[in-house]
Amino acid sequence: MNLDFEKALTYVFKDPQWVNKLLAGTGLIYAILAVLLIPAAVFVFSDSAFVSGIVFLICYTVSFILSFALAGYIAETANKRINYQNSLLPDWSSFGQFIISGLKYFAGYFLYLLPVLVLCLIFLFLTGMMIGSASFYTGAFNTVIFLLMTLMGALVLMCFILVTIFCPLMMSNYFKSLKTLAFVDFKGAFELLKNNAGNYFVIILLFIAMSILAQFVSSILIMTIAGVILIPFVYFYIYLVIAELCAQFVLSAKEKQQQD
Repeated sequence: MNLDFEKALTYVFKDPQWVNKLLAGTGLIYAILAVLLIPAAVFVFSDSAFVSGIVFLICYTVSFILSFALAGYIAETANKRINYQNSLLPDWSSFGQFIISGLKYFAGYFLYLLPVLVLCLIFLFLTGMMIGSASFYTGAFNTVIFLLMTLMGALVLMCFILVTIFCPLMMSNYFKSLKTLAFVDFKGAFELLKNNAGNYFVIILLFIAMSILAQFVSSILIMTIAGVILIPFVYFYIYLVIAELCAQFVLSAKEKQQQD
């Protein structure tokens, strides 16, 4: 089974309720953006730091919850496409379930990124030591710190590249089971990759192409007020295309495993 990009682009429109479901997702993105702008407005017009702080805390908590729901909807869409082929888009009535699935997605993604974050902190610590010790220690000590910092920087860059390359793989593994630890289940993820590397290479290329396309379309739409309104719709649609591509990748891996 090869990836069907045309199907990924068109499956959304086979749902009789696709307009309402896409508008709901787009509205959710608008809500996230609106909630994030409220603290800035309160800060400008309010003289109370306490009120501004409370509004900031509430609004960012709400934005996180809404972001969980958005991620959860994409994850549930992919999961349905994996387990029930030709399934329709999920109904937005399961909003609570989307929040849970999205929370698990973000928790798993954080675990996946944790090694890189730790390496970044070490790199920043060494950079601070290099800057702070420049006038207090000998040139030899500073040279050692500089070499360590250079090596750590190269390691951080390499790990970042690897994390980026394999992110779609770990996403697909999560979409398959909707379990948080799927993001760090490397054995299960590479079972998907086994005998399926060609499709994964295509997925990476398509992810890059869609990212470039989204930026290009957004740069055109932003020229008009009507176009700006459509930008969240474009991004939500692309998220759904990504969900279908990941689902096809998982199904392709299952098919090849059955053939073996």
